[in-house]
Amino acid sequence: MRPMLRTIWAGLAAVLVTVPLSLATFVVAAVRSNAGAIDGITRLWARLIVGAAGIRLRAEGTETIDRKQRYIIIANHYSYFDIPCIFAAIPQPIRFMAKVSLFKIPIFGWAIGRAGFIPIDRKNRRTAVKSFELAVERIRKGNTVVVFPEEGRSRERAMRQFQRGGFLLALRSGLPILPVAIDGTYDVFSAHAKRVTPGPVTIKVGTPIPTEGLTVRDKDRLLRESREQIAAMLNLPEAASEPRA
Repeated sequence: MRPMLRTIWAGLAAVLVTVPLSLATFVVAAVRSNAGAIDGITRLWARLIVGAAGIRLRAEGTETIDRKQRYIIIANHYSYFDIPCIFAAIPQPIRFMAKVSLFKIPIFGWAIGRAGFIPIDRKNRRTAVKSFELAVERIRKGNTVVVFPEEGRSRERAMRQFQRGGFLLALRSGLPILPVAIDGTYDVFSAHAKRVTPGPVTIKVGTPIPTEGLTVRDKDRLLRESREQIAAMLNLPEAASEPRA
């Protein structure tokens, strides 16, 4: 399929898949609290989106994941396809922290709100604190939470600076950090791309980093260790950056 046709098809498929599955999620969540059904719908949505984009997805290192354990996943962020790729590849009940504007989208926004996704408004410190507490609540209900510490898609292969919020969340929850590298979505559909280019994407799972018993003084070390693992899995030459004050 030609790139322009693939782009049109991926966009059309996203709408055709997202609307009915969002409605299904909304109905399931409204009728009964069935996290397993919601997880199944979310994973189906992700696989259909990935397939429509022509992504050949594979996962490495998932054997390190304890199915009974929950994590704070720390991942790099290149593309809009990062989220469906993580859902499709990682065997966990996953929830994301997402921009508050997404929750205002009819049907889709209602569905992700009902499903337990976490709205965050980084421009408003007070609501950001509430989002942090909501994330802790979601974790207590047995969910793995994904955080993109770059707080936005990188416009180049080098990772942007990591922010501390996800690491503070890991410390607050006591859950281990699971570094995840998303390799290939930059070539499929980067932040500055206008066309979808089918190709391979690999979700690489690193070594879990324990946080139990640690304090806020350990946040920068956790940040560096996570960043170093992700950079190594992406074969990036960079060293861990100093966190922003």
